[in-house]
Amino acid sequence: MYRKAIAALLLVGSLGLGSLVSGNTQAQAAKWHKGAPKIARGHWHDKDVMRGRMGETMYISKKLFVLDDNDPHLTHLKYKKMGSHRYKFRGYEFEAGKYQSTVTMHFINRHRVTFKQYGHRSTLYR
Repeated sequence: MYRKAIAALLLVGSLGLGSLVSGNTQAQAAKWHKGAPKIARGHWHDKDVMRGRMGETMYISKKLFVLDDNDPHLTHLKYKKMGSHRYKFRGYEFEAGKYQSTVTMHFINRHRVTFKQYGHRSTLYR
C-alpha cells in the first residue's frame, strides 16, 4: 500500500516539475529586444512626400526613431513583437530625456506600414 502512495507522489511531483520547466520557454517570447528589427529600418514617408508636398516622414535605425525632422524622437530603442507583423517600440524621448514613450507599428508588407502614437494613426510607404 505504501508503494502505491509513494509511486503516486513521485508521478505527481515529476509532472509538476515538467510543467515548470516547459513553462519557462513561453515567457521569453514577449520580452523587449534591443534595437529595431530589420524590417522596420530605413526611410518611410506618406504619399504627400512622394508628390513633392509636405508630409510625414520617418527614419528608423538600429537605435533611433526619427519622426518628421532631424532630431531623434526616441533613443535607446527597444522592440517587442506583439503578434503577426505587429511590433511595439519603446525608447526615451530625446527632448524630455528620462520619459519613455511607445509606438505601435503594423507592417502590412515590406513597403507599407501603419503606426500609432499619441492616438494618431498614419500610413507610410518605403
